[in-house]
Amino acid sequence: MSWWNVNEWLYSKDPKWDPSHVTCTVDDELVDMEECNGPLDYGLEEQGYKYDNGNDWWQREWTTNKGRESILEVYQQLENGEWNKLMIGYGDRVFYEEKVDKP
Repeated sequence: MSWWNVNEWLYSKDPKWDPSHVTCTVDDELVDMEECNGPLDYGLEEQGYKYDNGNDWWQREWTTNKGRESILEVYQQLENGEWNKLMIGYGDRVFYEEKVDKP
């Protein structure tokens, strides 16, 4: 491969690679690009939840006894699109779980 081929591989004038032509859809409906840059939060961020990339869920922490005990309240979207609400604590044990329509 010669240097001019590498250059074409790294840079393309083809308009399909222009970022201004990229669109994002959710359930076949066009949405704002900001929603495509991360998981949809359904208003969870305003309620104090933070997205945990490692676990692929939204969580917020509840503490008692001046922070000595804590539990996680979690919303997790399943592969089929449904949502689970979990409460995790007491040694990382799930002690509450329910299916919810949307968080």
